[in-house]
Amino acid sequence: MFTPPRIPDEVLNMIFEHRALENSKDLLCVCSLVCKAWLPVARYHLFRKVVLHLDSDGNTTFLGLLQHPLCSFTDSVRKVRLLPAQSTRMSQRVNTDLAVLNRLTRVNALCLHDQKIIPLDTLQVISTVFKDITSLTMMLRFKRSADGIQFMSSFSQLEEVHFELVRTPVGDPPPNNLSIPPKLRSLRLNSIRGHECWFSDHRLPSMTTLSLYHIRPLNDIPRLTQMLQTFGRNLRHLTLRFDAQKGDLPLEVNFSYNTELRYLEIDLSALTKKHISPVLATLNACDLEMLVWRNRKSFDDFSKKSWEDLDALVSDRERFRALVAFEIRASNDSTKYNPRARMPLSEARGVLSGSTEI
Repeated sequence: MFTPPRIPDEVLNMIFEHRALENSKDLLCVCSLVCKAWLPVARYHLFRKVVLHLDSDGNTTFLGLLQHPLCSFTDSVRKVRLLPAQSTRMSQRVNTDLAVLNRLTRVNALCLHDQKIIPLDTLQVISTVFKDITSLTMMLRFKRSADGIQFMSSFSQLEEVHFELVRTPVGDPPPNNLSIPPKLRSLRLNSIRGHECWFSDHRLPSMTTLSLYHIRPLNDIPRLTQMLQTFGRNLRHLTLRFDAQKGDLPLEVNFSYNTELRYLEIDLSALTKKHISPVLATLNACDLEMLVWRNRKSFDDFSKKSWEDLDALVSDRERFRALVAFEIRASNDSTKYNPRARMPLSEARGVLSGSTEI
């Protein structure tokens, strides 16, 4: 009997990751019925991302399947997203429903989003059920910011965290005996106006990636400088995104402490062209590989002298011996702009990219 050649799982994964398949559960269900060899891969793509609402009747079918003795997708789920409860108050069943999710044994990423304060006992169930996750995205409201930090710290295996507190008072600082997850390497903070400096004060050598959003140029620069200085040589990947504030503001950002940077991305939002060269001139990372400037408008009416200074800085091989790319992007999308006509030295070095010329 002729046996057709089997397509390797790696190739099937590449096929199923195509957008037309990835976004169509109906097509993935059809693929799961083709043959036994396709079933595990199709099942993985069907169930690897699960979205549930806290305390919702819509979870009944999924939870019922999960508790069935013949359930076969428990190993397929990798990411769980818990959305807000649809009712104004959570019922008593929410903790029972959440406890059922401990059957999902391979979950490594959790996303939580709620504008209302989740009861502490429910948070405790969540941290127990998903105790082994390595990636946490939390956009939650707490009674005080220390509660948010304490909840995040309850996940001891974390490697990546997106930490965003929604309408949460600053309140008292976290307890002194609270420790940061020992494997944490990537941190995104959506504000540095509360107790976020706790993260830098308790930093670990493994924490090499830092993203700071909604930085206010008029108010947050001293705290930003303190954090950059505290992280110092540990940082390899840094992203800074500034909010717009009225007025032609000074921007005294100092990168001289971060000598081991490999990637730097800056979004100055609506700030002006005068900030570009002074900010980049503080760079002291000779092994920097990629420099991204997000905000095309920063270069409007850029003088010839300013372009020449920027060109000399980017093309300096002694200062940036490992630089591979300097990119100028739009603020709200991934459009890349290429200033090749204005930066001939950098163009000759081959570090400019983009199809839309400035």
